[in-house]
Amino acid sequence: MNEVVAAALLFTAVGLLFVGLGVPLLRGRVRPNSWYGCRTEKTLSDEKVWYAVNRVAGRDLVAAGIAVVAVSLLLLAFGRGMNPDHAVLVLLFVMLLSVVIMAVDSHSAQKRL
Repeated sequence: MNEVVAAALLFTAVGLLFVGLGVPLLRGRVRPNSWYGCRTEKTLSDEKVWYAVNRVAGRDLVAAGIAVVAVSLLLLAFGRGMNPDHAVLVLLFVMLLSVVIMAVDSHSAQKRL
């Protein structure tokens, strides 16, 4: 198996994991807890804040997962001749940028409440 294909498949799995973790947060199905969700002092002290902030985080996590899967599939379709290191850097960039956007968006949502 080509290294680009292996990286794309691995990142596809990570993207699907992001989607799978984001959907329950987005739908408000995750109660305040100490291990899953956007856990800050403010979110853990008020259920209203918990659900509002975690809906934002869930939405962004789903979007991040879709972005990672989309780029992975593009690399599978068009990047087989690409340098494997460059392919991994592109995938990491998309994933890390998505996570940074999610963190900033969640922080902003928390400050508004």
